[in-house]
Amino acid sequence: MRRFRLIKILAITLMIFFGGIFLSLTILGPRDATDPRTMDCNPNSSIGDNINVTHLPTTPVGSYTEKQLANAAIIINEASTADLPQRAAIIGLMTSIQESSLTILANDGSWEYPKGTRIMTKNEWEQAKEVAVASLDEPHEGVGHAWDAMGTFQQRPSAGWGTVKQIMNPTYAAATFFDRLQNIDGWEELPYEQAAEAVQASGLPDNYAQRRDDAELIYAALQGTEVTVTDQDEPHATCDNGTETRNPKKINIPNNDSEWVFPLETLTKIWHNYGESRGPYPHAGEDFAAPEDTPIYAAAAGQVIRASCDDLVVGRSPCQIEIDHGTHDGAQITTLYVHMFPDDLIAHVGDEVEAGEQIAQVGTNGNSTGFHLHFEVWKDGQITNPMELLEQQGVTMPG
Repeated sequence: MRRFRLIKILAITLMIFFGGIFLSLTILGPRDATDPRTMDCNPNSSIGDNINVTHLPTTPVGSYTEKQLANAAIIINEASTADLPQRAAIIGLMTSIQESSLTILANDGSWEYPKGTRIMTKNEWEQAKEVAVASLDEPHEGVGHAWDAMGTFQQRPSAGWGTVKQIMNPTYAAATFFDRLQNIDGWEELPYEQAAEAVQASGLPDNYAQRRDDAELIYAALQGTEVTVTDQDEPHATCDNGTETRNPKKINIPNNDSEWVFPLETLTKIWHNYGESRGPYPHAGEDFAAPEDTPIYAAAAGQVIRASCDDLVVGRSPCQIEIDHGTHDGAQITTLYVHMFPDDLIAHVGDEVEAGEQIAQVGTNGNSTGFHLHFEVWKDGQITNPMELLEQQGVTMPG
């Protein structure tokens, strides 16, 4: 009887001991972010513990599926592994949402080689296509068609991103994205979309900017923050400082209906060449001829998001200035100014400018046949006719 009691006591002791260990592991294990909370919205804050990809928070985020959110969790975890701040995770999410909708995409090699492209030769494309179709043999969640791009970030083997097998692994794809992000000088000071563009070189940074709202919400939800949706409001999460994540891109960009002006002080000719065929792409802007060093003005109030002779929009010439004007008549508007010489750039990234404030001087830099301003207007991420917008805003042309 005494022996039985000893065994029983020992069994109970072991149960308590190992039960305590199990309870400790449960409490101290990876945070699964299931309890609603406010979000630390400081972009420089650390990300914290890894998200349990197999046990995601239950907070819904729009129409994003569990698979998409799992890929988002991987991106956040890789930013954390690289010891990067929240800003980097949001940039990674913005990029993947735009490139693949947070989906592991294979590539079927059906891209039609565009004549006149400088991306690669026809022979190089034939070789790249043979490599790309191997992605169909890897686990995937959809099929894409652009060049030999694949995976959650649409990275290309031919551009040195890795092998097909590597790129199709979302963990590798995210880690490689963040490696390249860290190699961008001053990436922490760039607007989020410009940092994404510096890595991806898509030529369309505004497309990434339009994904920031979703990126902020997904990040918040996967961190366990409650996401609120009402009939009147856009989905948003509450920050611990009392602010909200809604429309984060527009926080420092004025939504205004201020006066528009013609971007040049004097004008000798309008070429009326918007939309003309230029080989593989149409002419995306309007050319305004003007004397050398003619002042170039901001067409409307806004924030300078590009002022560079190195980080170029595909198909354009250096140097370039891009201004985000916020929303006008319900549409997001940006303008692009091209062909200045490096010494003639006056505005800098981050500058808040008023309509008519000088930002540069007319040059003939790059692919140009004479002194002029190449002027583009982007409306909700799509190129639009600059002359039509200026006319709609009642702008008077210089004599």
